[in-house]
Amino acid sequence: MKVQNLYEMIQGLNDVLDKEIPTKTAFDLQKNLRNIQHEAKPADELKKKLNEKFKDHIDDGRIENKEKREAYLKEIEEINNQEVEVELTKIDLDDLGESIKPRTLYLIEPMIKIEEEDK
Repeated sequence: MKVQNLYEMIQGLNDVLDKEIPTKTAFDLQKNLRNIQHEAKPADELKKKLNEKFKDHIDDGRIENKEKREAYLKEIEEINNQEVEVELTKIDLDDLGESIKPRTLYLIEPMIKIEEEDK
């Protein structure tokens, strides 16, 4: 799994965590979120250092200088493409409630139990 996938799962979990779901599922999702955030922390720290490195070139959230922008984006991409391992507790799709946005489901798919007959 790549660092970018961690950020996507965090976004998906944020959409789900406010829903009324079974207690065990809520607990498992919270545990997954904690594990994901732990794995994302080194990337977050590297991105903070990168922002500090480029702070003189960032104006209103943008880097106008093309060379500096490309260098910055290249380093961000390198961070986001790093492979990480994260322990996820698999959850049953049925435990997420009667309705869930397709985008949210896509974002948290790595932690959904897929039954052989569902494939």
